[in-house]
Amino acid sequence: MDNGTRFRYIFRSAEKEAMKKFGATLSSLNVTPNQSEVLLVLYENEPISLKELGELLICEQKSPSRLVQGLVEKGLIYKGTSQSDARYSVLYLTKEGKEIVPKIIEKENEFDKELAQFLEKNIGLEQMMSILKEYLKGTNSEKKLKMRSIWE
Repeated sequence: MDNGTRFRYIFRSAEKEAMKKFGATLSSLNVTPNQSEVLLVLYENEPISLKELGELLICEQKSPSRLVQGLVEKGLIYKGTSQSDARYSVLYLTKEGKEIVPKIIEKENEFDKELAQFLEKNIGLEQMMSILKEYLKGTNSEKKLKMRSIWE
């Protein structure tokens, strides 16, 4: 097996394990990592249409409708009508959704700090991000990261 293939599988496995650990960190809040991203994007951009939400999400390549529906069922998001055009539906956080976001941010910061410390100790966080950003140049992922001010 060549190194490119080995790297691809090792990288994908590392991402899977990181998401599993992040999911465990969020479990007390009863949201998944993907649901937490939806809530955070909505918190920063509400009201927002389903299409606009999909353009900002990293976790979902297709329509985020299933993620949103799960959060509607949990009472964290509701679908409303745009104030500027009644034919247009938009998403809002419920009171419960607004209350959970600071808890998600706290859990996210805790997890991210641990991950950053691991990378800094073992390779150098800036070096690792630089390599990955170079790989992502010109992609839709780069565009999304820039739109959310995560790139720099």
